[in-house]
Amino acid sequence: MELSLEQLLIALNKRRLMAKALLLNLVAVPVLAYLFVRPVPVEPGYAAGIVLIAVAPGAPFGPKFAEISKSDIEFASGLMAVLGIISVVTIPVSLALFLPGDVTVDPLGIGWMICGIQLLPLLAGIGLDSRYPSVTNWLHPPVQRLSDVSFLFLIVLLLVVYSDEMITLIGTGTLFISVVVICVSLFLGYVLGGPGRNTREVLATTTTARNAAIALFIATTSFSDPDVLMVVLAFSFVGVVLSGLLAGMWGRRTR
Repeated sequence: MELSLEQLLIALNKRRLMAKALLLNLVAVPVLAYLFVRPVPVEPGYAAGIVLIAVAPGAPFGPKFAEISKSDIEFASGLMAVLGIISVVTIPVSLALFLPGDVTVDPLGIGWMICGIQLLPLLAGIGLDSRYPSVTNWLHPPVQRLSDVSFLFLIVLLLVVYSDEMITLIGTGTLFISVVVICVSLFLGYVLGGPGRNTREVLATTTTARNAAIALFIATTSFSDPDVLMVVLAFSFVGVVLSGLLAGMWGRRTR
């Protein structure tokens, strides 16, 4: 509701920045995760979970983090849309490269999830604002508050429901690898995000918070090992919390 189609197209036209963002999210982070799990002795399910969440880019949290940090929401929304669309192809290819074997992925199911969770709400908000701006001016404040509350509720819910499972990962090396991959992703995103602080912050938080919805879908439909699901949840939780804390810090700094 805060975006116009023109603003979104301008953000997508930042070709050099978008190319770096795609290279980082689609290639660098998956390769980084794969290289980290290779030398460290962790259970196969844990290693598969780290690789799975690493190959799933384009989290729908990207625009929310940009809103919190008062950064470039247009670029965050455009990047989320592009990564979501491309990931329909890149996720199966990446898993075939990094996790060869009996892992089968449903690209159509991924595509439907991305359309329903990310693309349709984005296009609906833009269309509504374009056609009925007075309605969006009235709707935006309560919807924004609902978004903030539901985001915080999700974080608390994940912590309460899966805290025991996450504790069991301590000492396995899994949390260490996850934190290292997350921190390196954050650093690379900020460094490669261009000269402007707004786009640096967007690329940093978007790259760090992977697409947990897609990863969870694949973990439950393509893997029988529950360790895969557990690691996806833990990795996602750490990435989202760290990105949210940084976004909040950056947002307070710009006031």
